[in-house]
Amino acid sequence: MKLQDIVKKNDQELTELVLSARTDLAKAIVESRTKEIRDVKQLGRLKKTVARALTITREREIAKQEQA
Repeated sequence: MKLQDIVKKNDQELTELVLSARTDLAKAIVESRTKEIRDVKQLGRLKKTVARALTITREREIAKQEQA
């Protein structure tokens, strides 16, 4: 998922995105271990999506703390 799309999401949607991406990543890891995965690049994309979403979430938390 593109960074621009992630930034547009609210906090609840980001949480849901992280949970679903982590679930998909776990499934993809199992598939890669059992040689059933067809798109190996999917692992990297899912990892990056999780990292981007967590980064945006953390940036928003820091911004809220600085405003208070």
